[in-house]
Amino acid sequence: MTHKKTITLPPIIKTLLPKQLYGQRFLLQDKGHRNHIDIAADARIIGKSVITIRQGHDNQINIGEHGKFNKLKIDINGSHNRITIGEKVKFSGQLLIVGNHLHIHIGNHTTAIDCYILARDKSVTIGESCMISRGIEIRATDVHKVYDIDTNARVNNAHSDVILGDHIWVAANVTISKNVSIASGCIIAAGAFVNKPVETPNCMVAGTPAKIIRQNVRWER
Repeated sequence: MTHKKTITLPPIIKTLLPKQLYGQRFLLQDKGHRNHIDIAADARIIGKSVITIRQGHDNQINIGEHGKFNKLKIDINGSHNRITIGEKVKFSGQLLIVGNHLHIHIGNHTTAIDCYILARDKSVTIGESCMISRGIEIRATDVHKVYDIDTNARVNNAHSDVILGDHIWVAANVTISKNVSIASGCIIAAGAFVNKPVETPNCMVAGTPAKIIRQNVRWER
């Protein structure tokens, strides 16, 4: 097995370790404490990739073996969070966590050209062997709150994690919203806005909002 690097940054030497241990693969900005970063030694990281921990403690970032990353930006603002990227992942984009006890997981063999993932209020999980195109937004929250005028109750709560199954093809310029789960084998057509769970596996969805337009399909790279 390829040797991995486990890095814990004491406050005194935070500014000294990144260039030495990361070989300038990442620009590391850690303003918290007891944060752990574990990157496979053979991970290929280019294009001014950045890890930023704005505040908080006991966060964990794990990047698996044989991955390829271009302009990868990881941003954490909170404590006890976890970002896990599996083996043989190719990813370009931004992973952002705001809050505590949240996670972003990307499964083995998944690829993404230009993807923005936000875990706030709830977490985000992407399965194995997914193909994610450019201009993709996956959000576990609406960020801004909307209230009913009469009751003052919030009407856009995030009540469940965003979960994508295995072998899902997300075409260009798709937005996946809060409370969404997508069954394995599905195809999300270009420009779709997915705001409800897609529970039928191996189907194609399209439109704004997205609806199932065909079932019993399969896709190949």
